[in-house]
Formats: sequence, structure tokens, C-alpha cells
Amino acid sequence: MLVINEKNVKSKSTDNDETKITDSTHLLHSEDTETVRLLGESTQDTVKSPGPRHFFRHSFVLSLGIFLLVIAFTITQHGVLNQYVYFYFHKHYFGNLSFQVNPTEKSYCKANNVSSDITEAENKIQVLASQFLIYTSLALFIPPVLGNLFFATLSDTYGRKPFIVLPIAGAFLRYVLFVIGIHYEVNLYWLIVFLLVEGATGGLFSLLSVALSYVADITEPGDNRVFLLVIIEVCAGVGGLVGSLSSGYLIRALGFTISTLISTICVFLSVLIIGLFLPESLPHEVKLISKRLQICDKLKGVTTFYTSNRYGKGTQWRYVFSILVGICVQLGLQGKASVETLYQLNAPFCWDSVLIGWFIAIRITFAYIVGLVLLRLLQRCISIEFCGVIGAASHASSFFLEAFAEKSFEMFFVPVVGFGSAMIGPIMKGFMSKMTPADKQGTLFAGIGMADSLCNIIGITVGNAVYSATVAKMRGFVFLMFAGISTVAVILIFILWLAGRIGGSKDMTYTEKEIVVDPEEK
Repeated sequence: MLVINEKNVKSKSTDNDETKITDSTHLLHSEDTETVRLLGESTQDTVKSPGPRHFFRHSFVLSLGIFLLVIAFTITQHGVLNQYVYFYFHKHYFGNLSFQVNPTEKSYCKANNVSSDITEAENKIQVLASQFLIYTSLALFIPPVLGNLFFATLSDTYGRKPFIVLPIAGAFLRYVLFVIGIHYEVNLYWLIVFLLVEGATGGLFSLLSVALSYVADITEPGDNRVFLLVIIEVCAGVGGLVGSLSSGYLIRALGFTISTLISTICVFLSVLIIGLFLPESLPHEVKLISKRLQICDKLKGVTTFYTSNRYGKGTQWRYVFSILVGICVQLGLQGKASVETLYQLNAPFCWDSVLIGWFIAIRITFAYIVGLVLLRLLQRCISIEFCGVIGAASHASSFFLEAFAEKSFEMFFVPVVGFGSAMIGPIMKGFMSKMTPADKQGTLFAGIGMADSLCNIIGITVGNAVYSATVAKMRGFVFLMFAGISTVAVILIFILWLAGRIGGSKDMTYTEKEIVVDPEEK
């Protein structure tokens, strides 16, 4: 039995980069997973946070790039795309009916005194648009499932910055193609091809996965890391707020093409700022050692968190519960995104693009600003896990209210009730990150990003499929379904909180320890 202390390994590898590689070669030739893990964790204490000035630069540039990207995504994906698809089917399939097909008009339908023929046609348009939006989500989010896994994991070896810039560059190309396609009103299915371009380069979820790893590089484990994750969420939320508020007015005043062009300019600025001014965060010594590790071993590490207690007693079930909480929440958040717009465009609400923009703005304000500021305040008096319980309960309650809303003012109460929806993401990611070694952060967030991408695909596909099948009988059934799924998240996160009360915070924080390697186990 051979006992190796991680600190001893570290001390042998602090002279210079070449010495680290030389001294570690005798450990790297073996494919034994314990040896690979030992080497990776030896870098735990070599990762140092930047000083205050550099930390501000890292955080500011990353936040600004994400802010601009989310503005563009909100205007185009939640504003232009959903409403353009609805507009396209109105114009090309039901142009002979007395519908308003000009996006600058206030509404596509009338809440009262609607004939049965028009009501039936509206329901058909709802079904067609809902089904088409399934295809758009599959095109945008299926390619990043594997891309997310590879890009975030490879960022542990080749650095974070290249895999932050790549998805933004792919998004820029997609937005340029959207401007051309919408301007010339090409066949609607060309939009799916354009979305595949962005999906092939990783998409938004791949970017966020690597960005979360970037945050882990420049912070120490604990509440400060959670707080910076909250700051990133707030910047994304404010970007969504600006995008949603402006999208309605832009579409009404300028139409779909110019609105998409403005989004394209935002993405261009994002890739320019991050490409020129974002410093690399991954320490050089970590990259040197990580390059010697087998890629298959690194990818295999994505599932290690959920299949073993390698990083501490009781961590396996905590990782599993945490990822399940995130899945339940993401299914609802992503599943309602496109359905909600169709729900509001139809009777009895008959909202226009401006009202839809204001609704999204109020949702973002309460979820990403009010909710996350409240999270910071609550951290002072209650545990972070119990903050998650409050957020999950708020999230589930908003779905119940939305399912039975009949008046516009009732719909506007939905985001108020759901103020805690955005709390859950940074809480669970910070909780999982706290249990994870520094050099495994990219691998951890690769798995989380992959789960988010799958949730996006499943949520939007199932949400639109259920909505198109039930819209004529019970419009709000899809929201009841998501309310039930969100209730599962409440139960799981309550168990995590209870376990924290019983076991204490030390059981939920990664600590350096001796690793025992048994040659007979090879």
C-alpha cells in the first residue's frame, strides 16, 4: 500500500513548469484513475485568485460581454423569432382572413367578439407555430450537448478564453444570416439551418459553462464564489431586461429585420470586447499538467461526481440531488419560454409585442434583480440551502398562478410571485463547486452545461408539444405540468438543506486530504 500526500507532490512541482512535468512523468504513464486524480488534485493550492485590480478587470470584461450577448439573445430569440414565426404563419397560411399581419400593429387577435372561424384559425396558427418552434430549439440546442461536454472539459487544458470566444463568434454568424433571411422572407425552414450554425459552435450554454469555470478560477470556494455567480446572473438578467424592454418597441417601430440587425451589432461588440480585453484565467502550470492527461479520462470525470464519493463522504448523493434540482428548474424555465409568448398572443390576452416585452422585463426584474439581491440579504441570516428552498417554492408557485390566469393583471402577477426563480441556479452551482477540487471545475461545469442543454431541448420540445395538443381544451395545462416538476425541486432542495443542518458545512466543502493508492487495485 502506497500513501502519497498531495502537499508533497505539490512541493516537488513548484520550481518551474519544466520541473513539474519532469517530476510528474512517472505518475502520468499509468492509466490508473487514482494516479490521474492524484496528479490533478496536486494543483489544488497552485490556483491563486488574482489581486483586486485584476479581479475587477476579469469580472467586468466577462460580465460586459455576457450582458451584450444576452441583450441580443433576448431581442432575437424571445422577441423576434417567436413573433416572426407567428407573423409568418398568419401571412402565408391565413392571409385571406381578417387578421392584422403587420408587426407594427398592436395585436394579432381580438379578445372579445371573435367569430368561431377566426378562433379556430388562431388555434391552428398556435399549433403550427408551436410545432415549428420545437424544430428551432432542436437545431439550436442539440449540437451543444456534446460540444458543451468537449469545450468546457478541454478548457481545463487549453484555457478558458478560446472556448468563451468561439460560441460568441458562432452566434454572430447566425445573427448575420438571420438578418438576411428575415429581410428577404426566405422559407421559414432556412432559419433552422442558421440556428444549426450557432449550435455547432457551442451556443449560449457552452459559453456559460466555460464562463462558470472562469469564475471558479478567479475565486476561492465559498460564499464569495456564489456571490460572483450571482453577479454574473444579475448582469445576464439586466441584459435580458434591456433586451425585453426594447424588443417590443423595436419590433413595433422598426420591424423584424432592423431589430435583428441591432442584436447582431451587440454580439459583434461582445466578441470584440472579450476577444481583446479578457485575460486568460487558467494558471499556466495547470494547463501544462493537464495536457498530459488523457482526454478520455477527463471526459469520464464528468460522471465521476454522480457515481462515486471520490471527493468526500456523502458527496455523491449531494451532487445527484443538486443536478436534479437544476434539471427540474431548467425544464420549467426553458419549456415555458416560447410557449408563454404564444399563450399571450392568443385570446383572451391578445397582447402585442410591447406588452410581451414589458412582461419579460418584469419577470427579469423580479427574478434577476429583486430575487438575487434578496438572496444576498438572506445569506446574512439563513443558510444558502434554505435560500434555495424559498426560491424553488416561489418558482413552483408562479406556474400554478400562470395556469389559471384569465386577465392581463393576473398574468403580470406571475413574475412577481416567481421572484425566486433565478436564485436556484447560482445556489446549486455554487454548492456543487464548493465540493469540487479547483482543477475539476471545468469538468463539473461541463456536465452541468450538458444537463442544461438537454433540459433546453426536452423542456422546449415537451412544452410546445403539450401546449399544441392541449391549447384548444385547456390552455394552461402545460404550466400545471411544469408546476408539478418544480415541486419535485422544492422537495429535493429541502432534503439538501436538512442534511446540511444535520451534518454541518464541513461535510459539503472539498478539503485536501491524503489519497491512498493500492498497486494491487491496478
